[in-house]
Amino acid sequence: MPSLEINELMVLIILSIPVAFSPYLLKKRRDIIKWFPGYYALFMVFLSTNLEAFVAPDTFNFMEHFFAMMAGILMCVAALYESYSKILKGKPIKLNIKKVER
Repeated sequence: MPSLEINELMVLIILSIPVAFSPYLLKKRRDIIKWFPGYYALFMVFLSTNLEAFVAPDTFNFMEHFFAMMAGILMCVAALYESYSKILKGKPIKLNIKKVER
């Protein structure tokens, strides 16, 4: 059975502070709403990592890896969306292609 590690518990405590204040944060800053699904998935990673030490280690191990995968995917989607909305939207892409005369 896995044991409880102090560093994982500290990360869970640190991650739970913004999760507890997320309704207030999202009301004040609407531009960070796209990052919160990935952040919640990251919170679930460390929650299931810590719960794995107490009950159902196989189930929580699966949940830990599933939410780690989802956190990565959701963070990438948020980064791509922000990149598109801030940089690429409305700007034509200019390619420096020289025409070859034959």
